Amino acid sequence: MSKKIRKVTDNNGGQEEDKLLLAESYLLIAVKAHQEEDWESAIESFTSYLDLEPEDALACDKRGIAYGNIYAFDEAIDDFSRAISIDNTFAGAYNNRGVSYYKKSQFDEAIADYDRAIELDPNIAVFYANRGLAHFNKEHIAKALADYNKAIYLEPDLTETHSNRGELYAQMGLYQQAIDDFDQELELNPNDANAYASRALALQLSRENR
Repeated sequence: MSKKIRKVTDNNGGQEEDKLLLAESYLLIAVKAHQEEDWESAIESFTSYLDLEPEDALACDKRGIAYGNIYAFDEAIDDFSRAISIDNTFAGAYNNRGVSYYKKSQFDEAIADYDRAIELDPNIAVFYANRGLAHFNKEHIAKALADYNKAIYLEPDLTETHSNRGELYAQMGLYQQAIDDFDQELELNPNDANAYASRALALQLSRENR
C-alpha cells in the first residue's frame, strides 16, 4: 500500500515539474515576443503561460500592454484589473490601466488610476506626465501644469513631456515658455515632427502678439 502511494506521489511530482517547465517555456517565448513588439505572439504565449500560472500579476500586466498596443483597450483593462486584483500595490498596473482608460477618452477613470499609482510610488515621472495629459484633456489647466512640472523635475529628459507642457503654455498665451519647451523637446528628440510644427506656430503667435 505504501509503495503505491509513493508511486502516485512521484507521478504527481513529475507532473508538477513538467507543468513548471512548460510554464517557464511559454514565459520565455512571451517575454521575447514582447521585447520584439510582436504583440500577437506575446499575447498568445502569455495566455498559455497564465493558463498554467494564473496568479502572476506581472504577466497579466505585460499581456495588458500587448493588448493596448493592438488597440484592444477593453482586454487591456481587464488584464490590468486582474493584475491589480492579484497585487493591489502594483503601481505600474494602475498607471497602465490609466493609459488604456485615457485612450478610450475616459479621463476621470484615467486620473483616478494615476492618482493611485502616484500614491503607491510618488517618484515615477511618467505617472505625473500621464496624469497631466488627462488633466489637460479635462481642461484642468493648473493641475496639468503642476503635473508636467513635477514630471520634468523628476526626470528632465522625459520625452514628450516638454512638448506637452509647451502646448499648454501656448494655450495660455505664454509663447516664449512654449518655444523654450519645444526647443528642449527637439534637443531630446530631433525627429519629433509635431514639436517642429508646434514651435513654428508658437513663434508665429509670439510675433503676432507683441
